[in-house]
Amino acid sequence: MTPLPSSIAQYSNQTLREVVRTSIGSDRVRVRIANTFGSATLHIGSVHIALAGSGSSIVPGTDQSLTFGGSESINIPAGAVALSDAADFRQHGLTDVAVSIYLPGTVAGETTTFFQGTTFRASGNQVAAVNLPGATALGEWPFLFGVDVSAPDDGATVVAFADSATIVSQWPNALAERLTAKHIRNLGVVSVALAGNRLLHNSAGPSGPDPRWGQSLLTRFDRDVLGQPGVKHVIVWIGLNDIAGPGAFFPASEVVSQADLIAGFRQLIARAHEQGLTIQACTISPMGGNTSLPGFDTPEHEAARVALNHWIRTSGEFDGVVDADLALRDPAAPTRLLSIYDSGDHLHPNLAGGRAIARAIDLRRFESRWSD
Repeated sequence: MTPLPSSIAQYSNQTLREVVRTSIGSDRVRVRIANTFGSATLHIGSVHIALAGSGSSIVPGTDQSLTFGGSESINIPAGAVALSDAADFRQHGLTDVAVSIYLPGTVAGETTTFFQGTTFRASGNQVAAVNLPGATALGEWPFLFGVDVSAPDDGATVVAFADSATIVSQWPNALAERLTAKHIRNLGVVSVALAGNRLLHNSAGPSGPDPRWGQSLLTRFDRDVLGQPGVKHVIVWIGLNDIAGPGAFFPASEVVSQADLIAGFRQLIARAHEQGLTIQACTISPMGGNTSLPGFDTPEHEAARVALNHWIRTSGEFDGVVDADLALRDPAAPTRLLSIYDSGDHLHPNLAGGRAIARAIDLRRFESRWSD
């Protein structure tokens, strides 16, 4: 999640219906509501969960109310997260579920996602309504930190720790689909990717601090990775914004060296291993011809990308390497994405690219609880 200025959104006596996708099936569920970046107490009037229908609707007969310590409502102090009680709720995995949150008072949407998510906003308390006529669609997930499902005793979670290339390509969804196709049903996949994210520096924009771009991976590792139930594996895809962003999109004072990036990655590796997690890294995919972010595609940035990829591939310091660069690049023009994997801006992979990344992940790098 990322902090947003309090002026970005205000909610008052409204229901937020937030649609998220599960990766594995279960018959028990809990949700996490976050006020991580809030400046005041967040009052939650009611929370329900249901199978999502089309648009803002839910599937009739699947609605389930959730409680917090036996109460339908809860006050979440600034900076805190609330975990619901476990509730019976059957879903089969790779399923869209709708979490409906009623906000009875006036609240600033200071804790949310940026450039990702599907939420519908409606007036009044409509958490149990099948349809939300006249609802307004939002491209974010305000306050919803996670949907936790019950898992078998040998269950585990893979966390995708990354930036907007992951958001656009949706390779975590593709990985979950690949695992399901192989009948691997005890390994869930969670994405905590943030647009514009970096390994080393916290959020900033061209004209100064801008909290929308989120905290760095080093800053948010404990909350966003270690805070995931059942986490055993991390896949990191980060570095392009560190290399190409300063001076083009981020402050020029935040230019980083290869040594800086390697030191940052080594910190992630050490912190993951300290907690008994495996950590894999993706190589950085091509950005040749990019036009969406002026100043990214330069000879200097390309040389830095190639050098970082060489270290990721050859250092032996990660528990595995996902060669996104090799999977996505055009063999005839290796500084560019292959056209079938290009979202159109020559920087972010599309959904086909996400499936290519998922195929490049060596499942043997995860703990062997199944026959490959």
